[in-house]
Amino acid sequence: MQSAFVETSGELDVVDITALLRDYAKGKGEGFLTVFLKSTTSGLLINEADPALIDDLRQFLKILLPKEARYKHNSTWGDSNGHSHLRSIIFDRYLMLPVSGGDLLLGQWQRVFLVELDVRPRRRELVLGFTRSDA
Repeated sequence: MQSAFVETSGELDVVDITALLRDYAKGKGEGFLTVFLKSTTSGLLINEADPALIDDLRQFLKILLPKEARYKHNSTWGDSNGHSHLRSIIFDRYLMLPVSGGDLLLGQWQRVFLVELDVRPRRRELVLGFTRSDA
């Protein structure tokens, strides 16, 4: 297992981590790369790297769980990120990605993203692992 860190610029930052994962997979042969995100206010997503789609994602999250709504978490903890925790439940925290020939087997348009949902910039930790299937 290995940790990798991703810096985010704050709420609704969408960071393409595909290159980071490809670098980790290099030379690993056939198997599965696992990614675990150690966070409760961010998530992982596989989709296209289309700027318009990413803008639509941000708008969708703002409509679905508005920052300005009243959340019991905010009054309990005073950290104003109740919406961040709730937004995170629609994303994955764990991915298992197939690897062949030392590269990710993603579809033509697929990219892997870390989506920051917290109200401030964060340093996110990913735990990366690899399981060989050709041994």
